[in-house]
Amino acid sequence: MKLETERLYLKPYDLSYADAVYDVVKQKEIADTMIMIPHPYPRESVEQWITYLQDSFISGTAYEFAVFLKENGRYIGNCGFVSVSHPHQRAEVGYFIDRDYWGRGYATEACAEMLAYGFRYHQFNRISGRCMTRNTASRTVMEKCGMAFEGRHEQEFLKNGVYEDIDYFAILAEQYVHHGQRDTIHSYI
Repeated sequence: MKLETERLYLKPYDLSYADAVYDVVKQKEIADTMIMIPHPYPRESVEQWITYLQDSFISGTAYEFAVFLKENGRYIGNCGFVSVSHPHQRAEVGYFIDRDYWGRGYATEACAEMLAYGFRYHQFNRISGRCMTRNTASRTVMEKCGMAFEGRHEQEFLKNGVYEDIDYFAILAEQYVHHGQRDTIHSYI
């Protein structure tokens, strides 16, 4: 399966992407606002992470996609469902984009496509997301995609010796339809 937007391809991970993935996940700016990405990121962990993503995709516990630019085929990040509960028809969306491509709307474009994929293809009832409170760019992505702020968990995570507040967002299938997002669904190849 491959997802397609106006400017992006979202593809399931393959081990052949390892070098390109490492060039992005090793960036301090990426790790700084990601709960689960360490810095420095060990190169030897990339293949393990990709294998984990492939296994999760097959088992249906997560669906994370590698994000590529259509114009040149460059890997620029990740977007997908980092956790899925099929019995409860819900998922949590997560994403990161190469720092050299920040501010161009790629995260919003990928996240919007992921919501379409989740609500249409998987028929989820609820899709949630979360970000560190200080990560205003991530908050903006979720808000632009129609996700509503549900609350803040103070000092929920300890990252690099600092307790981080986490903001939670979500959108329900019925809200998604009313938000007008159904019209933005792209192809599933």
